[in-house]
Amino acid sequence: MQVCVYLLLVLHVAEGCTLENHGGIKEITAYTRESVLLPCYCTDTNSTPETVIWKKENGNSRTTITLSAEYRDRVQLFNSHSPGNLSLLISHLTEEDGGQYRCETKWSASTGIRLTVKGCALDHSTTSIRARLGESVLLPCYCSELRAKPKNFTWKRVKSQIEIFPIDIHQERDRVQLFNSHSPGNLSLLISHLTEEDGGWYKCEAEGSGYRDIEIIFEGIPPPTPSSTLDQIIPTSAAEPSSTVSSQKGKS
Repeated sequence: MQVCVYLLLVLHVAEGCTLENHGGIKEITAYTRESVLLPCYCTDTNSTPETVIWKKENGNSRTTITLSAEYRDRVQLFNSHSPGNLSLLISHLTEEDGGQYRCETKWSASTGIRLTVKGCALDHSTTSIRARLGESVLLPCYCSELRAKPKNFTWKRVKSQIEIFPIDIHQERDRVQLFNSHSPGNLSLLISHLTEEDGGWYKCEAEGSGYRDIEIIFEGIPPPTPSSTLDQIIPTSAAEPSSTVSSQKGKS
């Protein structure tokens, strides 16, 4: 049997209507966390069917409810002031909202909509960014779809696992900000007034969408000298045999 989740049962008026695109299917693409309008109209905008039912088709059993729990507080008729406009508005989209919807009237007239909801995906890549002390650096992180916004995302320092965005620490908040809040899928982070402590690996992680690792490398900071490195590796006792040899030669 065909699964039909009844989203909305409304409109009890005397006259019927003929649906535009009756029997057809319209393709619509939307993005996570956005809203989408599923269009359904009477050809005569002043006429209204006795009832209109919105369904989502999902499988092999039939569930009939007035308002599905997964759509609670997220669906509404788009324009209740125009009797022939039966369009449905769905807010705060998730990828699970994708699928086939059907707007039906009492006499089985219907129009279908195939909704594709694209989400955020990160590419699991690693990259290194060169920067200078005291300046600013942009750590790039983008969803595969710039219009798609993940449910939650964070930026962390890998070594300490300290979360730096979102963050409530005042001194960090003055230096750390999202680079472009106008594009939902741009999760890039701007860090200002860089210090040596800012060097190292960072992780941009989106809930259910993957992560990306980025390293900050500072220019102009010399690596440790060979002598100081060797001093750390070779213990002091290793030099004692040479002094013993020298003393023996002096005696001979």
